[in-house]
Amino acid sequence: MSGGAPIDAVRTGSGPEAAVGAALDSITTARLRIVPPLLLGFVMLFDSWDSIAIAYVMPSLTREWGLTPVAAGSLISAGYAGQFVGAILLGSLAERFGRMPVFLVSVVWMGLLAIFCALTPGYGALFALRIVQGVAIGGALPVSITYINEIAPSATRGRYFGIFQFITMAGYAAASFSSTVVIPHLGWRWLFAFGAIPLLILPVVMLLLPESPRWLVRSGRADDAAKALRKFGYAAADPQALRSSEPSAGPAPRLPATILFAPEFRRRTTVVMLLWFFTSFASFGLTTWLPSIYVSVFHIPVATALRYSATASLLFLVLAPTIALVIDSVGRRPLAIGGSLIATVALLTLGFTLPKDVAILVPLVIAGQLSIFTGSIVLWPYTAETYPTHVRAVALGLSSSLARGASTLTPVVVGAILASGASVAIVFGIFGLCAAGALILWVTATRETARMRLDAI
Repeated sequence: MSGGAPIDAVRTGSGPEAAVGAALDSITTARLRIVPPLLLGFVMLFDSWDSIAIAYVMPSLTREWGLTPVAAGSLISAGYAGQFVGAILLGSLAERFGRMPVFLVSVVWMGLLAIFCALTPGYGALFALRIVQGVAIGGALPVSITYINEIAPSATRGRYFGIFQFITMAGYAAASFSSTVVIPHLGWRWLFAFGAIPLLILPVVMLLLPESPRWLVRSGRADDAAKALRKFGYAAADPQALRSSEPSAGPAPRLPATILFAPEFRRRTTVVMLLWFFTSFASFGLTTWLPSIYVSVFHIPVATALRYSATASLLFLVLAPTIALVIDSVGRRPLAIGGSLIATVALLTLGFTLPKDVAILVPLVIAGQLSIFTGSIVLWPYTAETYPTHVRAVALGLSSSLARGASTLTPVVVGAILASGASVAIVFGIFGLCAAGALILWVTATRETARMRLDAI
């Protein structure tokens, strides 16, 4: 579906961006090979934490504030609605002003709002705060992913990004595990408050990480690109070699998201956006609603429900690094196809049979949850490798925005189904159909992107 060539076929490329890519591939310093995915991954761990914390405080909020299923669903959707806006807005701004400035602002914004959420007096205030915080949460993720993919070595980009992604998504597990201790002993407000920790880490990010050299050279800033490469450890960086002979080189133009539907990108964008919608509707729906479904539908005690969710999070901590280790050798598509297939089988089984025995129910739920997460993990590098540098942040922003849109819709749909008294089997059935839709697209409408040079797209 996407253009480009394997790294073995394109050794050097041509032009300033190819020169940057060759330089990045040659750097072996820890400043490039180790620090960025670890440091940014830890910052973004709290992006995931802030995003999912509402799911684990919801059983407590429902009891304390007397929330109906619809009100609970609306409160969950509020954060995702903000993320929908933030992903598009901040992704576009990152093309105009750079990856790092937009990322830093969004993390400060996210951390301050975490404190405000912890101090919220009631439902209405929390609803508004979650929308505002969601803008930063939704924008920080695609911008950081764009940055990581643009500095990653071509041959091991999947593993490099996988390390970052594993730490980032560990925020879901961290929030899950922490909820079993924090909420009973400190109260639900502290689960929100811990989301402000990245504010303490940002000075280190500013000190160690420069702007993306690929973005700088695309913007006509050859001197700054050379400085960024030198900061990563490439002593031979020559600004003259990074200057374009084309008269169009200059400040990056402001690109609207509609650029992705130009004839050049239309087909790949349609497929990628559908993959994001189907995968996110199921994965975020399961993550955000499972604790409440366990409690309200199957009458499982809150503490036990949180332990079941923590079990899935623990298994994810094994799944994610395993995928990171094999994604460059196995490829993106086989992992996504396998995960979507298992998720389809598990979730449709729940939809058609809905076992009452917890010993059967919980393993099927966890299998569906982890398998659909596999597709989510693969989608990030696949999307980054599908678009060229000048639209990459916009593409990842729109993808993330669509994911948040699906996530906004999920709580409303599930809340309405539960409020109507209909069987929760319908919910699982809908998630299973989404997994099936993603499976069909992966099989019929995608091509492998592993080991592709970004400057060859």
